Amino acid sequence: MSASSPLVVGTAGHIDHGKSLLVRALTGIDPDRLKEEQERGITIDLGFAHLTLADGTRVGFVDVPGHERFVRNMLAGVGGIDLVLLVIAADESIKPQTREHFDICRLLRVPRGIVVLTKSDLVEQEILDLVRLEVRELVAGSFLESSPVVAVSGRTGAGLEDLKRALAEAAARLPGRASDGLPRLPIDRAFSIRGFGTVVTGTLIAGTLHEGDEVVLLPSELATRVRGLEVHGRPTPIATPGQRVAANLQSVEAGAIARGDLLTVPGVLEPSRIFDVEIEYLPTAGGPLKDLSRVGFHLMTSETPARVKLVGGGSIPPGATAFAQLRTERPVTAIPGDRFILRRQSPPMTIAGGTLLHNAPPKLRRMAPETRRRYEQLASPDPASRLRWLIEEAGPAGCDAAFLRSRTGVVFAASSAPIASLVRDGVILALPTMPPRYVARGEIDGLRRAVVGALETFHRKEPLREGLAREEIRARIFADSHPDVFKNLMTAMVADGTLRLERDRAALASHRISLSAEDHALLDRLEKAYRDAGTNPPELAEATKAVGIAALKVEKLLHLLLSRGRLVRIPDGKVFHAEAIEDLKRRLWSRGAAQDSIDIAAFKELSGTSRKNAIPLLEYLDQVRVTRREGDRRRILPPPRPAEPAD
Repeated sequence: MSASSPLVVGTAGHIDHGKSLLVRALTGIDPDRLKEEQERGITIDLGFAHLTLADGTRVGFVDVPGHERFVRNMLAGVGGIDLVLLVIAADESIKPQTREHFDICRLLRVPRGIVVLTKSDLVEQEILDLVRLEVRELVAGSFLESSPVVAVSGRTGAGLEDLKRALAEAAARLPGRASDGLPRLPIDRAFSIRGFGTVVTGTLIAGTLHEGDEVVLLPSELATRVRGLEVHGRPTPIATPGQRVAANLQSVEAGAIARGDLLTVPGVLEPSRIFDVEIEYLPTAGGPLKDLSRVGFHLMTSETPARVKLVGGGSIPPGATAFAQLRTERPVTAIPGDRFILRRQSPPMTIAGGTLLHNAPPKLRRMAPETRRRYEQLASPDPASRLRWLIEEAGPAGCDAAFLRSRTGVVFAASSAPIASLVRDGVILALPTMPPRYVARGEIDGLRRAVVGALETFHRKEPLREGLAREEIRARIFADSHPDVFKNLMTAMVADGTLRLERDRAALASHRISLSAEDHALLDRLEKAYRDAGTNPPELAEATKAVGIAALKVEKLLHLLLSRGRLVRIPDGKVFHAEAIEDLKRRLWSRGAAQDSIDIAAFKELSGTSRKNAIPLLEYLDQVRVTRREGDRRRILPPPRPAEPAD
């Protein structure tokens, strides 16, 4: 982390071990802002302070309560920190809350830390050395194993410069946070300032916020705008990841915002009550974690009761890891990769932590054979494996980049390495749509087989029909899909020679209508019956009588003539010979040269048809833009211009 990058430091440790005094001695700012805190000398809620180190590193401090009654407040402050100061009083050494806070930091994967031995002026060197040994034993094998142990006195100032140097060294080794991620500001305070309005504070854990940004508060879905930003008490036009931020919000009341709300950009994340997770159950939990246990779920600054549905049911012993589904009482906004804490509610105790794997999964009802594999894929460190499962889970509808961002917080373009590798390996298809739509190869192959199967069945049952209506294929096979999937797959099947599309119908490319000599003769007789009838076509029963065969056979031959364009069906269902329709159009255009409109009586005379046929015919002619209705008359529109010959 560069010297100009912000560093968020959280305190942790037992009550009365001097956390707040340490922060005040380092920064000159009293983090105990509440009157009750100052009167009683204990931290009840989160406190904040800031410091600029000699090398220019800006440090924001989050001071948390040490009393066991306020662990929930501690959890709200420690979630977004870069480094923890594990504070241990030299005159008392390691206490119960020291261990619980240490466990919480380990479970939340706090990347680095410094052990601070406070009140060093109250003990002899021999005692101080003994406490150091106890600390090394406590942190062995953890992220603090090789961290410095700095002895200080908040009262005399001894060791403070050593601690500042240790902070600067730790900051230099920390990787910077990506500024191009999804902006997320978990709210830890919301209040009003006269003349400014509503202000919220939190640690910006990802992305950047700009003055004037349109934002949303989740899960309440309150839309607002960032009126102004402050970092360390100074106005700024932009806030970057890792900074302690105060955001002045427009047109929203402070009372409508609660600790645990998330400030982010609109239209991406959706709050949920169900999460797939991987749980790390502490060895000190004191008993097995049973299926459907009730726990407190803490994620960033949010807290809500939840039930733990273990994959496979049963229970897990202390020290084990397990896949589970958490079902929360209140909606929570999160993305995969977020770390969380589980606490037993009675007696209150931190029992587990874990990683969120899916932020909107299907409800886990029973243990299916593929369930464990699904969780293993979601827990994979390989982004491509996780993406593959999300895309497969989207089913025949597939998904686009916006969907993937809502499930991961990351923008995945078609050129992104994980997407590109999946496309290259042939396990997903990227449809050439805007935006691109990603569909699992297995889903596409299944839809393709379904289309071929449906057409094979149709051709076997209806050998005299050209094909199945495309709309019927869409309704029967693509009902759960996306229109882009239907359109692109049908186009691809035509391109590879599987299908043939004619007008609104699809057929297998290999399908050919084969008529016997007798069927040819019947087809000609049926067409002649309609041709001779002109604008007064026969009903089906009359056509059947004229041809002299069964109505079912006539209907099939009729469909064949319709599909070949020899007959035309108008909207009310009546069927005319195509030549009669074309002749009627020509007569109308000829009349239009002298008179640009026609009424029903004149149309009957012109067409030689009955009133029963005249009105449906005029409605059809309106539809194909030969005429246009204007009151009781029809305006005759000009004929289409003939196509110009190609050069």
